[in-house]
Amino acid sequence: MPQRLTIASGLKIKQRSVFNLDELYKVMFRWFELYGYDMQELEYRDSIEGNAKHLEIKWKATKRIDDYLQYIIITNFLILGLESVEIEQDGTKTKTNKGEVEINLTGFLEKDYEDKWESGYSRVIRDIYDKYVIHGRIDSLSGELYEEIYKLIDEVKAFLNLHRF
Repeated sequence: MPQRLTIASGLKIKQRSVFNLDELYKVMFRWFELYGYDMQELEYRDSIEGNAKHLEIKWKATKRIDDYLQYIIITNFLILGLESVEIEQDGTKTKTNKGEVEINLTGFLEKDYEDKWESGYSRVIRDIYDKYVIHGRIDSLSGELYEEIYKLIDEVKAFLNLHRF
């Protein structure tokens, strides 16, 4: 069974404002693509109350480091009271969204993600390999993943603040 080391958890971006949900999706998707992650949407739920829509979305992004290690970033979106609005900016009317967006991020470094070293003597060898051979590399990669997650957070915050109306 692959082993996951939690590198970052409980990281949250929360804002109530006018924003473009489609553009937010594109910004985040492009960021994952630029940093070499494969994206998978695990969950998409929506419900409607009156004129407002509520969304719960879960993404899983994975990035292979080598045959033994990979990064995983889980992104949970909770969007409450999402409504379509029309705003006027520089004399032009634009359709966009209004609501409360909350994005929660968790990052993992996963070892033996293909489950090749799980049984018998292989597991003992894996434990020795982890403790003595690649311990320093795991520390280094953990730091790199942590930095990447904060780059993503900065990108999302910049988007939400730049696109305030």
